[in-house]
Amino acid sequence: MRVLVLGSGVIGTASAYYLARQGFEVVVVDRQPAVAMETSFANAGQVSPGYASPWAAPGVPLKAIKWLLERHAPLAIKATADIDQYLWMAQMLRNCTANRYAVNKERMVRLSEYSRDCLDELRAETGIAYEGRTLGTTQLFRTQAQLDNAAKDIAVLEQSGVPYELLDRDGIARVEPALANVTDILAGALRLPNDQTGDCQLFTTRLAEMARDLGVEFRFGQNIDRLDHAGDRVNGVWIDGKLETADRY
Repeated sequence: MRVLVLGSGVIGTASAYYLARQGFEVVVVDRQPAVAMETSFANAGQVSPGYASPWAAPGVPLKAIKWLLERHAPLAIKATADIDQYLWMAQMLRNCTANRYAVNKERMVRLSEYSRDCLDELRAETGIAYEGRTLGTTQLFRTQAQLDNAAKDIAVLEQSGVPYELLDRDGIARVEPALANVTDILAGALRLPNDQTGDCQLFTTRLAEMARDLGVEFRFGQNIDRLDHAGDRVNGVWIDGKLETADRY
């Protein structure tokens, strides 16, 4: 079975690797000259399941209105006649309630925990090196209000069984001695000891090498124009003006 993967970032490359390991014929297409040249290039490099959260959250609708006036806003909405975009926006707004946010975040945390476990297995099986560290992460709060607002997220961590540690000023200095002289301007911190960090581009590059060894074909410098589809079924992908087909996409 032939599978066409669009994009060679960390997600596309990892998908190609796992598909090839299961015996699929895989082709990866990307407009860049190499893997991980866009979002995965300057990635923050954190593996932080506890921080996984949906964009649809209380307060986001009001923020979105303000973002429309900003040049470099984190959310951009392009005017279009496509009804599907407005249906999607309506679905997002419906999920901006506190109850739905809690449900969606809990699901995302569980999925992210599973993803991290898969990363651990991959590292153990292949020995892939990407400057990975398993020392956890620490989120600092400058004000008591910020610390108080984290209570709902902490409740999700407890519900999902994610280990965490609330730190006072002495705890911050203990975990990160370099901050000992500035703890007086901090209200507290949240430490997630099971979090990891690493170089996302390096990880993707080396995983791509392993994928090639399994027979994955990477085709760079090719622009993905649009999907050829009928309803929810994808029949092919237009790439540089030509229709490319596969068994799965």
